[in-house]
Amino acid sequence: MEFKKTSLLEIESHKTELFPDLIERIWTLRNKGKEVELITPPGQYINLIFVLNNSTYERNGFLIDNHQVEGISFKNTVLKYPANTELIGIRFYAYGLYPFIQIPGKELVNNSVNLPLDTERTKGITNDSLGSNHLLIQEIYRLLNGLFREQSGDTLVLLTDFYKQFRWHEETLSIEKYCKQKNTNYTSLNRKFSQITGISPKKFERLIKFRKSLCNLIDGDEKLTSIATASGYFDQAHFIREFKIFLNNTPSQYLAIVEQADKESRGINYNFRLF
Repeated sequence: MEFKKTSLLEIESHKTELFPDLIERIWTLRNKGKEVELITPPGQYINLIFVLNNSTYERNGFLIDNHQVEGISFKNTVLKYPANTELIGIRFYAYGLYPFIQIPGKELVNNSVNLPLDTERTKGITNDSLGSNHLLIQEIYRLLNGLFREQSGDTLVLLTDFYKQFRWHEETLSIEKYCKQKNTNYTSLNRKFSQITGISPKKFERLIKFRKSLCNLIDGDEKLTSIATASGYFDQAHFIREFKIFLNNTPSQYLAIVEQADKESRGINYNFRLF
């Protein structure tokens, strides 16, 4: 478990004991102070979010008062959490939700939709008598076990392998070469990606590279050339160009924005490892 407490929010991050190939982590968020605004950068995860104890929050200006499925994002998301907001979320890999809840990926991209489950299935999670994160997580596991369809999970082998290759391997590999290695073709890969994630493999690869570069930029003090190479870009110019597409700022400009936000006690959620 990881715990992050700031003057703004308390966030706990839990390594999942179930379905680790599908779920990146389970997290809880509590705001015990005044209203907090966070700006969250683009990301390749899908979040299943449960509002607890009649909490509400805003997402890009829209009031949220129901459990949500939040999809892959290619742009910043502005989140506002009033005092006493309490949430628990499951952060799935981009393909990870599919064996549990089958929502067409294109409906989730840059979007958040109401969770399509009846209250009978989810009442254990939102029960006011649950006083600890441990009990909440056990209810999460109960829900996931009840929803999981093994046959659906079997269809994700290629997507899971694709993610591992382009997110974790240091070797720079083109998608075309990857398809040859896996005895498939781009058309088949694209069809499956589009159905489940709502985006093409090429778009997904670009998003992964951006997230890697943002992580390296925020967490380290390496030069831009080193960050570009470590993130899989051809060179520094390619890195800066792609970074600007996602955040409309150069890496140096974005770092300056983050530093200024910290001075003004505004929230830019660059610590996306925990959220």
